[in-house]
Amino acid sequence: MRWRLAGETDGRIGSQLVLSFAAEFPGTLLDRPSIQFNILNRSHESESFLERHSMAREGADFSESEVIYPPAVDGAPSRALVATQVYPSNAPAPGLYPSRGPEILSGGFNQTWLANCLRRRWLMAILMGMLVGAGAAGLLLLAFPKTSQVTAYLKVKSKIENVFETSTDRLMPQEIERQAMNHLALLKSPLVLDAALQQQDIANLDAVRAHKGEEMLWLLDELRVTFPGDGEILEVRYEGDEDPQQMVMVIDAVVKAYQEKVLLQDRLQVASTQSDLRTVLTDTKARLEGQLKALKEAEEGAGTLREELEIPQLTNEIKNLEDLITKAQAQLVDIEVFKELSIQTSQNPAAIEAAIGMELDKDPTINMYKQQLFELNSQLQQKLSTSKNPNSADIKRVRQVIQQTEAQLGQYQSQAGRAMREKIAKMPNETLRAAITEYKIRRKSVEENLAKYQSDLEAARTKLLGLGVRNPVQEMMEGKIESEKEIAGNLEEKVLQWEVMSKARERQERTGGVSDFDKVTVMQKATPLESVNTLERYSIAGIGGLAAMALTCYGIALLEFRHRRLNGATDVDEGLGIRVLGVLPSTSLKALTGNSLVATQVAEAIDNVRATLMHDPGAGGRQVIMVTSSATMEGTTVVASSLALSLARAGRRTLLVDGDLRSPSLHKLFSMPIEDGLSEVLRSEIDLVDAIKPTNNEGLYMLTAGVCNAEAIHALATDQPQAIFEKLRDQFDFIVIDAPPVLGISDSLSLGQYIDGAILTVLRDHSEIRKIYKAVEMLKGMGVRVLGSVVNGVPLKADRRVVRLHQSGASNAPRLTKVED
Repeated sequence: MRWRLAGETDGRIGSQLVLSFAAEFPGTLLDRPSIQFNILNRSHESESFLERHSMAREGADFSESEVIYPPAVDGAPSRALVATQVYPSNAPAPGLYPSRGPEILSGGFNQTWLANCLRRRWLMAILMGMLVGAGAAGLLLLAFPKTSQVTAYLKVKSKIENVFETSTDRLMPQEIERQAMNHLALLKSPLVLDAALQQQDIANLDAVRAHKGEEMLWLLDELRVTFPGDGEILEVRYEGDEDPQQMVMVIDAVVKAYQEKVLLQDRLQVASTQSDLRTVLTDTKARLEGQLKALKEAEEGAGTLREELEIPQLTNEIKNLEDLITKAQAQLVDIEVFKELSIQTSQNPAAIEAAIGMELDKDPTINMYKQQLFELNSQLQQKLSTSKNPNSADIKRVRQVIQQTEAQLGQYQSQAGRAMREKIAKMPNETLRAAITEYKIRRKSVEENLAKYQSDLEAARTKLLGLGVRNPVQEMMEGKIESEKEIAGNLEEKVLQWEVMSKARERQERTGGVSDFDKVTVMQKATPLESVNTLERYSIAGIGGLAAMALTCYGIALLEFRHRRLNGATDVDEGLGIRVLGVLPSTSLKALTGNSLVATQVAEAIDNVRATLMHDPGAGGRQVIMVTSSATMEGTTVVASSLALSLARAGRRTLLVDGDLRSPSLHKLFSMPIEDGLSEVLRSEIDLVDAIKPTNNEGLYMLTAGVCNAEAIHALATDQPQAIFEKLRDQFDFIVIDAPPVLGISDSLSLGQYIDGAILTVLRDHSEIRKIYKAVEMLKGMGVRVLGSVVNGVPLKADRRVVRLHQSGASNAPRLTKVED
């Protein structure tokens, strides 16, 4: 069945509240009641509904509302639905799409949420993070296996000492670079690699067979050949996860094949060069013998006597005189340059200006002006530092004096400089006069020596002509013979060097070594270095594991964030805008009994709530107080019982009602029987007076829940509880109801129609903020006034005064009785 309740606001059709009440008779389904709010936007249906049933107008009391409900059968208690508050026109009715709500309900995942979510799930985050991190680290270790490094070093000579080059010859950098590139290309060439892989022992290695069909590509990709430091040392390196001993054999085979290819080419070149050298030497000697024979025949035919000793002496003398004449001529040039430089220096304007500047610096009048400017500037700075007005008359006067002094100084410097220039122009230049005198003396001396050298040279030449001159043809023949002798001697030396080098190479090869004359020599054979990437592997695995652990923790925190559990009192007060009446530490029903420090802390915190209820200026009419929560296990019973006990300690006659009919617990806390309680009163089995029982605490009475059934739940939704609470208001100062959660069942909403205010209890790290907000909205939607909230489970450090009071045992305040199992 579906029954509708409509209200009118401001003379207009307001929001229509649809209460869906599904009942399966007899009322077994009432153990799981549901209330559904629905908005009907069709105004004509609302108006006809109001006309037919005459619903309550704006401002009418709830008890005056008329609700359509099936009539009672056989005198059974009325089951009329409890009407809800009529909403003003400016407030959204229940069932409308709500606004976005506070920011805390839809805010993003930030650092604060991350820290609180990890604090709640720290054990799971650590265990799962360690598990996932260890797994990621293991996978990374498998993905990056251990690698070994095999390295061989060769010495490659960019230049080999040969018989044609002297020790001073050097290769150009471009030639050295070209040779290096040739060696790099040759070592990784298919010719060398194929020669190494064709060896039977190399081809049968597991490291080579693992790349069957792609051995050449494997070596081309993995083999590293470089010249470290751009020197003559060639590094051949391989890094991989193959067996390092097998890779030593592979690298040695590659180096050997490369060395054989280079040596074969060099030796063929040496053999060809040596053969050509001997042929050239033979031809040179034959030509030299013919020239000597021709010269001898020419000398015998001429028959001329020569002065073998005097002619060479005259020749040397002529040569020395020619050298002296050349030096004298160079000295004459230097002397002329000295003269020109002296003239230009004496007429240089820069030098004149420098001399004038030096003289002006020594002028006493200029120094006096400069001293006056210094004193005036000092006076100006002092006045500026002490005066608040930088444009005062005194400061302006000083500035004018400074400007006048600077103008006088500039005028005097200009006049003095002009006078000095005129004076210098009229004075003779002593420096230039001394330079000209020096020039004349030096030139005269050099000219006299030059004339003497020329006279001696003419005399020596005349004497040489008198002794006779060689035949030009004979002199030419003698020059050719000397050149041929020199060439033949060099060729014989080169041939001898080639023979020595060949014999030395043969001797070194017979002894098993490598020749020093080869272009490529092995400096270090292939040497393995195992596990070269151990640090890198464990670093990658460690970083990857930590990253996986961090991501796992972040994921767990994100999953926890989906529930948006309460982080603390700030989320309630500032986040949801609900007043926080008190903050309680983590406790339980057992901890409230006895004289424990936790019980003392809870009592002190609840006393703050009691003071708010009793002495708050806006607390008028708060006699019946319902303590409820959004969900179960959020400390409702602890807060309700502690609040009732606190009110009793304050001298107020207080009744504690166990309104959680379905899951009562107060009777255990106070060691009372559950029978004869509120359920029996609702079923009219006993009188209200008989159901109220005194406790061991003075001023505190209790109404247990009784034995609940469907009939009691049905009676709770009728008008019957109104008469009960009217009687209780006359008998007690305060009535505290321990109510069930708001969400899930309608008992708290039904009880909310008879109370003056509700206190919502929340549990830190347990209550979900969305549920708290939803519960508050539902209470407000039913017209229940939410007084505030009490936050449970907050770690508190006990005040020293509370601790001292507890330790001294000075508090004789009544406490809850011990729970009996």
